[in-house]
Amino acid sequence: MTMFTEVKIPLVCTYDSEANAAYIYLQHPVAAGTCEQVVPFDPEHGMFNLDLNAGGRILGLEIVGAREHLPPALLQAILNHDPSQTQSTP
Repeated sequence: MTMFTEVKIPLVCTYDSEANAAYIYLQHPVAAGTCEQVVPFDPEHGMFNLDLNAGGRILGLEIVGAREHLPPALLQAILNHDPSQTQSTP
C-alpha cells in the first residue's frame, strides 16, 4: 500500500496586487453562487479563507496579505504567467 505519492498538478492561481490577495483554485472555474461557506482560519497571522461548496468540498483558498505569506517566486510566477501559453486538457 502506498502511503505517499508525489505528483505535480497544475492549479489555477490568481493575484490581485491592488488588494494584495491571492486565490488558489482547487476547482476551476468556480461558477457564481457555488461558494456556500467561507471558513476563515489563523486570523492572528493573516486573513486566510477556505471557500466551500454546499457539500463541504473545498473550492479554493484565498490569502489576503499574499506578499507577506506566499513565497515571492510563486507570486512572480503568477504575475509573469502568459495565459496564451496554457495547455488545455482534453
